[in-house]
Amino acid sequence: MRFQNVSLLLLALGLLRVSIGSAQDTTPPPSPQPTPAPVSEHVVVSATRGPEIETEIPGQATVVTGEELRRSNARTLADALQDVVGLDTGGGSDNGARLPNIGLWGLKEFDALLIMVDGVPAGGPFNPSLSQINVEDIDRIEIVKGPQGTLYGVSAFAGMVQVFTKESAKGTEVRGSFGSFSTGRLSVSHGMSVGAATLRLFGSIDRSDGWQDRTDYKGDRGGLRLDAPVGAGKLSLTLDLIRDTQFFGSPIPVDAGEPLPGFRIDRNYEVGGARLDHRVYSLTTRWQQPLSGSVLLENVLGVTRDDQISIRTFINAVEGNEATAEGVALKPRETDVYDDLHATMNFSAAGTHRIVAGGALTWGRTTAEGTGFDIDLQIDPVEVPTFAETPAGDHRSFVDRRTFFGVYINDEWTPARFLTFTGGARYDRVSERLFAKGQEVGDPEADVSRDSRSDGQWSGGVSALGRLVQDGSGAMSEANLYVAAKSAFKPAAPNLTEAENAEILDPERTRSGEVGLKTRWLDRQLSFDVSLFHMIFENLVVSNVGPTGEPELLNAGSERFQGSEFTLGFRPAALPGLSVLAGYAHHDARFVRFSFLNAEGQLRVVDGKQLELVPRDLWNARVDYATGSGPSAFVALRHQNRRPLNRRNVDFTDSFFESDAGVGWDFRWGRISVVGRNLGDSRHYVAESEIGDSQFYVAPPRRFTAEMSFRF
Repeated sequence: MRFQNVSLLLLALGLLRVSIGSAQDTTPPPSPQPTPAPVSEHVVVSATRGPEIETEIPGQATVVTGEELRRSNARTLADALQDVVGLDTGGGSDNGARLPNIGLWGLKEFDALLIMVDGVPAGGPFNPSLSQINVEDIDRIEIVKGPQGTLYGVSAFAGMVQVFTKESAKGTEVRGSFGSFSTGRLSVSHGMSVGAATLRLFGSIDRSDGWQDRTDYKGDRGGLRLDAPVGAGKLSLTLDLIRDTQFFGSPIPVDAGEPLPGFRIDRNYEVGGARLDHRVYSLTTRWQQPLSGSVLLENVLGVTRDDQISIRTFINAVEGNEATAEGVALKPRETDVYDDLHATMNFSAAGTHRIVAGGALTWGRTTAEGTGFDIDLQIDPVEVPTFAETPAGDHRSFVDRRTFFGVYINDEWTPARFLTFTGGARYDRVSERLFAKGQEVGDPEADVSRDSRSDGQWSGGVSALGRLVQDGSGAMSEANLYVAAKSAFKPAAPNLTEAENAEILDPERTRSGEVGLKTRWLDRQLSFDVSLFHMIFENLVVSNVGPTGEPELLNAGSERFQGSEFTLGFRPAALPGLSVLAGYAHHDARFVRFSFLNAEGQLRVVDGKQLELVPRDLWNARVDYATGSGPSAFVALRHQNRRPLNRRNVDFTDSFFESDAGVGWDFRWGRISVVGRNLGDSRHYVAESEIGDSQFYVAPPRRFTAEMSFRF
């Protein structure tokens, strides 16, 4: 797929518009501000840093509302996102059984996706910290596919997921739920007026036994949000306090698509006391101030402290009913500061313009101290030592400092009602300093590594959106055709597996193109969208077990991600409250150029091979009924075809189906609901560990939750 002839495509847009008979209206629109969205459409902010109707965005954008999540009893981010067309997610990753590794466009690398909460990157300049997201407090989630580096800088390679939390409002809500695996949650929110401002206090307690042995979960959250007018503008302030404890469950060692003999997917082979703890303290402020009728100034500031405990082991050898595992216990301390100041300007000049210009600073520092250790374990029945009785094999520590600074400008120009061009550029200056130290017990000599790197890189993008049909009164209500070309970059994560090998890898870059069509039919009751995309990824960071037997991160040459996605929606006017969504995605993710040494020291060339665990075909369907009063229900079905389990594409995992369903009843005072997930009890692989070789996380089993909420 080639995108060099963008000018010819834009000319074709104009000619096609003329052929439909609407080109005679060439007067510019009176204002670049969007009109109110139709009932069946959402307004998206993340794609352009301004409110835009879904069909007016030159790319794929999806909104999941907080009300939808609460009706479906969503408890994790995987629950919240799993029915988005083309999005690959499932509960389970190296970050815990409750946290997904999200895939967009076939790219399923944890740090290649930008996750934001109220305009602040979760995890700062480091890996996304999904434990900071409170699903209970979500107002809406916006998913924007494709690189977003022009406006948001590093990390937004395959797209971004932005969570917006609920604004302050007067009233009280109490929600309680219970379910499978001794799951229980209680949350309370209370809003009140404080002078001209509104203050909301919120808190929740979450407990679960987990579906594997010794995988209890404890989540405690509390905070406040203040929304206040400041002159002609407004200010919001959010304080979050989070205590999140996951007792870690092991991935399953797999050979030829099947667990190794004796290993069972519901057993836990981790050292006793394995856990992932987060103690998070965060403050976010958002200030908006109109400087005139056409200029708006906005600043977002976030400060986060995350004190962690990480104790994990991964199987490294199996012999009969015995196995050995290598483990690491660390206490990382992460501090992040983020600030973005930008202005939005609307003016007329040969049409209308909406310019967003600003600058952003991201600073982060992580320190960690801990130990490495080895354990012996019995497979069946499971017998493992506890961490407290396991001697340390080495002592290790590291300090990682990162500073990202970027300036950007983006112009959305509408020269005529039927055509909008968007173009933007961003320059990021990034620097990183790394210090790592490791010392074997009994060895007088310590291994010390120091590395630093600074890079200055440009990101940019151009797009065009042609409105072929606007406000049609016949069978077709709207048809918008778009084309986009973008580039983005980010500094790579450091390799911290061993102190002697600690280094900062090469920066990653992407170049992408996309063509799509968005249509609305039958007075907007029916929607049909299609997108074709192509992305080249340079220096993708992957995990590999090298000749030393230790996992290590390395740059993987070049990869290609391309495919198509189709979305069909139906909201019949004759049946208010009913909605049907169906989608299909074809993702062809392949290595273009990549070779590596395996654990036996053999050279492996995987040029042209599919990326592991990326499905080529995904489809999903969901039917919802909810009017806000009386009964509600939903049914959801998802399918993925077989996926390669290794880079040589020798072994594949079977295709799978997964289904959810729920019923509820809405009253004036609240809601009662019951939801079942993974009703077919599919135990498919959801993610591969980046630490354990050929070890996979498995989908949680069938489970049910019941919930009751009260509003007063």
